[in-house]
Parts: sequence; structure tokens; C-alpha cells
Amino acid sequence: MIDRYLEQVAECINAMASFVRADIEGRQQSDLEEIALQAHTAESKADDLRREIQIFLFGRALFPESRGDVLGLLEAVDRVPNQADNVIGMILRQGISMPVEWATLWLNQVEAAQKCSLKLVEAVRTLFIDYRGAIDLSDQVNTLESQSDTAERNLISSIFNSEMPTAEKILLRDLVEASGSVADRAEDASDRVRIIAVKRQN
Repeated sequence: MIDRYLEQVAECINAMASFVRADIEGRQQSDLEEIALQAHTAESKADDLRREIQIFLFGRALFPESRGDVLGLLEAVDRVPNQADNVIGMILRQGISMPVEWATLWLNQVEAAQKCSLKLVEAVRTLFIDYRGAIDLSDQVNTLESQSDTAERNLISSIFNSEMPTAEKILLRDLVEASGSVADRAEDASDRVRIIAVKRQN
């Protein structure tokens, strides 16, 4: 069940990156809406599976501590596809368009967040079979989050050093920060992976 859940999480993350690439390429609105639907569907399926897992866990004779660890981890992981879906929603609802001079920087930031989130998915899968491996993957998540954070700071600095009107700068900053939050949430979830793995190792 957790594998199925993580598949949907990964699908939502990948759809977010695909959406940003399509937006930068100037694809038709219908194409963007189709990718947005894929992301939203995956995020909804992930929510449904998380609830199924919760019901399953409460119906089993697991130690409360173990049950709490898994439920807390899933809740933390769930914030990642939720935020990815929010990024797409911001672009569609607010009609925000990243100017061409920053398109590559923005795509780099989004792809860093994508890699970070997919590494989290790998870490969660590994947690159930190899504690040491899960800790190593959690460390990689932190490294990738730092790369996303650096890209975010550089992009925001570039935007605010431009001659663009302040209101537009603020909108773009909000979009960049929302994209960066995907990686931030992945890092938060990876911290839970590390804590669980360390507890089980000792």
C-alpha cells in the first residue's frame, strides 16, 4: 500500500516539473490543463491511499510507537505533493508567467525540487528494508534541498535587481518561494525518515 502511495506522490512531483517545462515552452492552455489534471489526480489518489493506510494501521496490532512513526511520516510526505499541486494552481489561477530571462533559472530550481522529492520517495521505500540506506538517502535529500534553496535565492535576487514593477516582482517571488517549498517539505519528511531509522538501529 505504501509503494502504491509513493508511486502517486512521485507522479504528482513529476507532473509539476512537466507543467513548468510546458509553461516555459509556451504550450497551449489545453496542454497545461491536461498536465495539471494529471498532477491533481495523482495528489488525490495519494490522499485516498494515505487514508486507507491509516485505517489499515489502526486495525492492526502494531505497537503504538511504530504506528505513530509511520502515520507521522506519511503526513509529512503528503505535504510534498500537496505543495506541488499548489504551485500548478498558482500559475493557472493567477496567470503568473515567468519572464523568459529567468525561465532557465526557474526550471533549474524546479528540477532541483523534483530531484529532492524523488530522493525522499526512495528514502521512504528504503526505510522498510535498510535503515542505514534510508539514512544515507535522507542525507542526499538534504543536499538536494540545499541546491534548490541556492537556486531559489539566486533567482529571487535576480528578479529584485531588475527594473520590473514591484508588484510583479512580488508575484514572481511568491511563485519561486512556492516552488522552493516543495523541496523544503521533502527535507522535513526526510528528517522523519532519519529519526525513525536511527531509533530502529539502536
